[in-house]
Amino acid sequence: MRIAIFLFSILLACGVSAEQCYPAFNETDLLTAVGKKPLKKKIKKEGGITKYQYEFRKELIGDDALSDDANIKYEPQFYLTIYDPPCASKVTIWFYKDNENTEKLSNITLAGRAYHYLTGVDPAIFDNKMNRFNEVQHFESFEDKADSKFIHISDLYTIDVMLK
Repeated sequence: MRIAIFLFSILLACGVSAEQCYPAFNETDLLTAVGKKPLKKKIKKEGGITKYQYEFRKELIGDDALSDDANIKYEPQFYLTIYDPPCASKVTIWFYKDNENTEKLSNITLAGRAYHYLTGVDPAIFDNKMNRFNEVQHFESFEDKADSKFIHISDLYTIDVMLK
């Protein structure tokens, strides 16, 4: 009887630890923190890694992209890619430079909200990090909850956040 209780307690302890992720990452909370509902979710599997990619702004394709009013309709794209959900090890935030169609809710604001959720860094500090792109094209940042790599090429910004 004692052995059965002992084995049951070990099984329970292993089951509980298998369900917990470190850090306490919640995909739904991340999407809520962004403050804009994603329009599309793609699930990709590459080399044993599962990725969820969320698209937050409608992409113009086909006739819409070639129409005379394409520039008026176009909102620069904003994406989140979550690696190995539900216990994510990495999240990539990537987006294109804002235009007048994103003045009300810029991509930098959306990225700052996601970055704040992932790292705990204040949005004002995130803005300072984005201002560093005036001087360099890439840099790294080391926070308590995550390490990040910021990259800026032309109109594309990428932030790789490696969760600790």
